[in-house]
Amino acid sequence: MQQYTYALDGWEDRSGHRLAWKFGYRGTVGEFGRIEVVYPASRHGDRHVTEVKGDTVPATSFMGWAYGRKPSLYIAELNVGGAGVRLKRNRWAQTRAGRALRMQVAGREYRYLATSARHRDRALVRNGVEIRTRRHGSGARKKATLTVLGPADATDLALAAVMCGVNTRNLTRGGAVRAFFSRSLNWLDIFH
Repeated sequence: MQQYTYALDGWEDRSGHRLAWKFGYRGTVGEFGRIEVVYPASRHGDRHVTEVKGDTVPATSFMGWAYGRKPSLYIAELNVGGAGVRLKRNRWAQTRAGRALRMQVAGREYRYLATSARHRDRALVRNGVEIRTRRHGSGARKKATLTVLGPADATDLALAAVMCGVNTRNLTRGGAVRAFFSRSLNWLDIFH
């Protein structure tokens, strides 16, 4: 099986008011050319949007309830090449495979799942293709690594890249518990 590894470098634009700050990843992904991930590309009330653009990848966006600077899986919407994509997941599942985010894009079934207990290791899987993503570092040293196994196409890479700009802690039980307590404390803060 063919395997390729690509690195996307982190970037930040902290100009203007802090609500206008942008973050993300950018780099060249072999024959697919340049890819750029931007979060939050825009804000809609309490929801943030992460966008992916590139030379050959379809324009892809993910909108969800804001968790820090990134959208979360809560009340999420995915759009690939102008078409809305239905997202499904079992938030009560006990295993990482059971908690996977499931979607159907261009007639293909995908699963996006945690590959370790850490929130930085994920994989996008479809029949015959797997793209492992790993985020590491912080600030100016932040990077996202995409390891492609199998004959991936531009849609596969766009989906894997957009998920690098989404808070996916809820794909593990421990991450879901931490997210619950964080949301609860934020909710209690409203009453002060």
